[in-house]
Amino acid sequence: MPETAEKPSMANGAVATAAPVRLVRVAPMRRAEDRDPAAAGAVAEPAALPLADEEPPRPRLDPRAVSWGLRVADTALFIAAGLAGYLPVCGGAAAPEPAAGLAALAVLALAARTRQAGADLLRDLLHQPRGRVAVEAGLRTLAPFAVALAVATLLAAPGPLCAWLALWAAAAAAATVAARLFARALVGRWRRDGRLKQAVAIFGTGDLAARLLERLDAKCADAIELVGLFDDRARIANPHLRALLRGNSADLIELSRRRMIDRVIVALPHAAEARLLEVLRKLHQMPVEISLAPDMVGFSVAGKDAAEFGGLPLIDVYGRPLSFGQNLAKSAFDKIVAALALIAAAPVMLATALAIKLDSKGPVLFCQNRLGFGDRVIRVYKFRTMYHEQSDFDCVRQASKDDPRITRIGRFLRKSSLDELPQLFNVLKGEMSLVGPRPHAVAMKVEHRLNEDIVPDYALRHHVKPGITGWAQVNGHNGPVDTAEALRARVAHDLDYINNWSLWFDIRSLLLTIKVFFSQRHAY
Repeated sequence: MPETAEKPSMANGAVATAAPVRLVRVAPMRRAEDRDPAAAGAVAEPAALPLADEEPPRPRLDPRAVSWGLRVADTALFIAAGLAGYLPVCGGAAAPEPAAGLAALAVLALAARTRQAGADLLRDLLHQPRGRVAVEAGLRTLAPFAVALAVATLLAAPGPLCAWLALWAAAAAAATVAARLFARALVGRWRRDGRLKQAVAIFGTGDLAARLLERLDAKCADAIELVGLFDDRARIANPHLRALLRGNSADLIELSRRRMIDRVIVALPHAAEARLLEVLRKLHQMPVEISLAPDMVGFSVAGKDAAEFGGLPLIDVYGRPLSFGQNLAKSAFDKIVAALALIAAAPVMLATALAIKLDSKGPVLFCQNRLGFGDRVIRVYKFRTMYHEQSDFDCVRQASKDDPRITRIGRFLRKSSLDELPQLFNVLKGEMSLVGPRPHAVAMKVEHRLNEDIVPDYALRHHVKPGITGWAQVNGHNGPVDTAEALRARVAHDLDYINNWSLWFDIRSLLLTIKVFFSQRHAY
């Protein structure tokens, strides 16, 4: 890949400031409910509060991360209570270790089953009264011990084992109740400070959008941060809805490259099938949750698992390819392996830096602007492989065989892929992954055409972080992309990787990369 200079991200059009706007209250519309008013070119006049001034973005907490952290803390307290009570009661020979181990396994298995049956912990803490939170926490904690104590009493005479289980039950219940009450106060404060809000954009400006705004403002304004309204049709008669309008679908896609958007709710009549499918196809480029707002009847039906959106039965259409747990596992694996790899490769990197300095004038490292997660521009580190004064800063053409711009040491670095080693720093920064679709330069063209013009689903490869190596590379698609067919093959492998990701997939790709490292012949 030729080296490119830093340049701003490509924009599809003018976009308003990326800071969020507050929700406004919109009264129900006074017109027929079975058609799209925007298509008709007229919108009834609602009563709405004026648009609030935009505030500086606050640091937000991912509700999924908070929920996961609460579960981990809950489990750690449960196990710690058992360990703390074991030595004082069963530390001697009075309690056989096998019996204690079996009892502990039984309790943990029952506890896991009991807690799994509960609803989402974060949602419970946010919406249930303090007394109910304490009672449910205590009962769910004590339930597995009641079963275990009953079985232990039937199988053996009461003794140290039963005493330990009783002590464990009391300590675990007390600790869990105290922790839940503390967590309830903490997440309540975070919610009041707006740190648990989801950034939500609404596509549509008709009756459905107005009803959706009213519902969100009335039921969950403290959990939603409205990014704005978007629509490809500018015929909006109502001034209040027009004040919330931030642009069209292209503007929404561009805005998602500048700021985090958690969810897009499409508020279009379900009967407008052709328009709906076209909008969903466009918005699928963004790595966000995309849902359909219910049609008019759905606003009167509460969904049992939709508390975060005022009970609305949203229809989830697209989501992120990796769950929170998968992303967490992948990120932890990436950073641990990258840190170890940097330590192991330090002598090679120092020798490479010295060779570059002795071979030609210019800096050792070169920063390229490439497309990362969500089509956002990231600065990718590489060892410089071209003569500094001949570098292709605009990525007008890709490197080729016997390219005169490449230095002597640069040719070897490209051939061996050692020029990619500094990207381990990008992995530690969280901008890249060890395995993923290779990041392409922002101005890259194939056969004088932009990548997205050749492959309509090209943006889907950016739904995960780019990688130092990828499934396409270990399958022989390495080096420059010369033809449209080569680009299609790479994107197909990238999407295959995303759709079938697992931690073992990453490990397998890394092992195959080692093989490619010693046998590749396509990097120039």
